[in-house]
Amino acid sequence: MVEQVSAQQTTWMHEPGDEEMLDAQTSAALLHWMETSLVPDGIHPDLWRRWAEDGCRGPIEADGIPVTPDMLGRWARSGTLR
Repeated sequence: MVEQVSAQQTTWMHEPGDEEMLDAQTSAALLHWMETSLVPDGIHPDLWRRWAEDGCRGPIEADGIPVTPDMLGRWARSGTLR
């Protein structure tokens, strides 16, 4: 007797918010970080890593100042956060 195996489509279960996309500025900053291992001045590397690994959810601060997507984009292009 020969068994037949058929392929079936798999349905992926997503966590709430998985469909959210990052803005271009934050994405550029993450790519810069992944390529260089540099972290914006004023942000502790462990804090940055946790924030990035958590999907960049929630606020992040540099020396007590809230970091905006525009600031992240500037940092990705020039290396300067402010």
